[in-house]
Amino acid sequence: MKSCCKAILTSLALLSLTTLLPAHAEDNHAEQAIPGQVDAQKDITISDGAFHMPAAQTQGLPELYFTLTNNSHSTHLLTSVTSPACKQLVGYHTDQENTVGMRHLFQHLALPEATTLVFSSAGYHMLCMEPVAQVLSQPNVQVSFQFLGGSGKSISATIIPASH
Repeated sequence: MKSCCKAILTSLALLSLTTLLPAHAEDNHAEQAIPGQVDAQKDITISDGAFHMPAAQTQGLPELYFTLTNNSHSTHLLTSVTSPACKQLVGYHTDQENTVGMRHLFQHLALPEATTLVFSSAGYHMLCMEPVAQVLSQPNVQVSFQFLGGSGKSISATIIPASH
């Protein structure tokens, strides 16, 4: 089974488990943490973050590519990806029908233990909806990743100008 299919199935399993867990107040304390999810930010490495800009003459949107590596023996769940460069970042696949579920893929994406997932132009990646030109004119922009249990990690993504 392909890594992306395993990740999606694991995401669905974790999502169903989270509905069985008791609800917590907005200000989660360490003693209320979800077992196995506390150290997601320590367990996960995010690399190769880059916004690829569309050619000026096209109607395209900036695309965010990155690589996620889960170095632990626990599956973690990615719950959101945000950036000041975009009003919203949504999931997209180059060669598949892009449904509403696909757009929300990065709100419940499982990161299986000891696995690397690559999000590139040839498959799953993110589209920058309503891009903020002033932010995208910089050489780098912050991208924040949030995980189940409340931990998060930010990276500096490189802005790659369109190739003509």
